[in-house]
Amino acid sequence: MVGVPGTAGGRVCSDDWCALVPHPFCIFPARPRTSGTPLMTIETNTPVNETTFTIRFSETDMAGVFHHSNMFVWFEVGRFNLLSHLMNGDGLNDLNGEEIFAPVTKTRVSFTGFGRFGEELRVQTFLKPQETTKLVFYYRVTKIRDGSAVATGMTEHVALTSGHRFLFRWPEPIRTRQQNFFRDYAYVLTDGSPFDAKL
Repeated sequence: MVGVPGTAGGRVCSDDWCALVPHPFCIFPARPRTSGTPLMTIETNTPVNETTFTIRFSETDMAGVFHHSNMFVWFEVGRFNLLSHLMNGDGLNDLNGEEIFAPVTKTRVSFTGFGRFGEELRVQTFLKPQETTKLVFYYRVTKIRDGSAVATGMTEHVALTSGHRFLFRWPEPIRTRQQNFFRDYAYVLTDGSPFDAKL
């Protein structure tokens, strides 16, 4: 993390995400945000993608709550379901039939609650519109029973061909389907995150 001058003569973290998901060892306080400004405004009450899970006994630790490592598995299922919807069930392939991969390059998660064996969780997955082939997903995890917040997170991905070459432009029909996807699920990103500041 890099500190930058703050408004009160101090220093704040230069990473905007630190205001939402603080770095575990950040020595600088998070950059302050404008009061009352949500991190993202969603123009529809229907989430882009919803996946539900029932916490299994094998996913809990000695404290009786789900182990934190399971969150990344649930994120993966959520984004694959979203991509499957985006591609109408087809895989990410270009016109030559070459498969496209999207390895994770960055991930963040902040836990605000916990879940016990047998509890049901809802994972909402959002895909941030990009001008490039970079894929950025945001996640909100809540309990189905009462809607209480459990975690928020993000993953960032790059697009590679099966030959391990960077893909700098989405081929058809991926580009058109992506445009249609954001048209059908219109939401406006105000600051790169789908989470209300109150979370």
